[in-house]
Amino acid sequence: MSTLTETRLLKSIGALGLTEEAWNALASESETNSIFQTYQWMSSWEKVFGGQCEPWYFSVADPSGIVGVAPLMVKPGLMGDRIVRFLGDGKADYCDFLIKGEKQQVLEAICQALFAAREQWDVIELNNIPGESSTAATVQSICQCAGFRVLQRDLYPSPALLIKGHEEEAQTIFNKAGLRRRQNYFQRIGRLTVKHLTGTAVLPCLEGFFDQHIARWADSASPSLFLNERNRAFYQELALALADKKWLLLSVVELDDRPLTMHYGFDFNERLLWYKPSFDRVHSKHSPGLVLLRHLIGYALDRKRVEFDFTIGDEPFKSRFSNCTRKTVSIQIYQDPVRYYLALSKQKLSAAKRSLV
Repeated sequence: MSTLTETRLLKSIGALGLTEEAWNALASESETNSIFQTYQWMSSWEKVFGGQCEPWYFSVADPSGIVGVAPLMVKPGLMGDRIVRFLGDGKADYCDFLIKGEKQQVLEAICQALFAAREQWDVIELNNIPGESSTAATVQSICQCAGFRVLQRDLYPSPALLIKGHEEEAQTIFNKAGLRRRQNYFQRIGRLTVKHLTGTAVLPCLEGFFDQHIARWADSASPSLFLNERNRAFYQELALALADKKWLLLSVVELDDRPLTMHYGFDFNERLLWYKPSFDRVHSKHSPGLVLLRHLIGYALDRKRVEFDFTIGDEPFKSRFSNCTRKTVSIQIYQDPVRYYLALSKQKLSAAKRSLV
């Protein structure tokens, strides 16, 4: 077992002294290794949204260098509580610590640093931890042993289409009549083409993607997130940060050379990730999104990806085209017993309501 030498709290990603390559190497050795743990994701988020919170980066080192990073932030809650969350909470579908080596030891060091800073926070709320990660159970155990009250709950389902080892099943889903029928309709009325763009080729298409998404959600109960300039800036900043990589994938299905449907997603760690789709609302009754979906599944099959991850959310279409459902979990850590029991009562009430549905 290595001996940890230092735990530090830094207020910006640059202050850690890790290069992009060193950060991403640490992420790649961690239990959760997704696009949401990369340096490019974190630095882009901090650049755009960092002024709306207080970033906290806890780094843990041993004689070999940094072996753990906790990318966190402190932000006021609705009731004025000072809440510690993962950096990027609300934008990242999967959140976790970056740890290589002895995870228990590194998590203990991170938790001890958070306990030492207890005067600066009221609640720790760590959302969207993948259910397969040992982080939630380990942190819960450490905190309970230290006398803190902890709640854990399932958060969101995460459907996926497993491909490696399930090629025949995935091909059957790709060939489903519902997907082929939608594609055939558009091929009858015009010329259907698809582009999968990466690198700098993504950048000129972003404004069109934003505009299509805004038009898609106009006059609905859920206006487009791209009406917010910060959200547009984040997607643009991330595209710039990933311009020399092949991780960002902007897929564009065109009908007679006009964008019919588009998708801003990721091709990372041999997995295709669903993230943000849009489509031309003029054609909405003919489900252009299913045409997009078929092309994305085809992309994943052709390139022999391990899986097509639909990421968080229980939209009905995901269950129709997946063969696996995982989950994400949330843990909340409380110092104040009143806050804890109020949250516990709320959680029990929500569970009771769900059981009646």
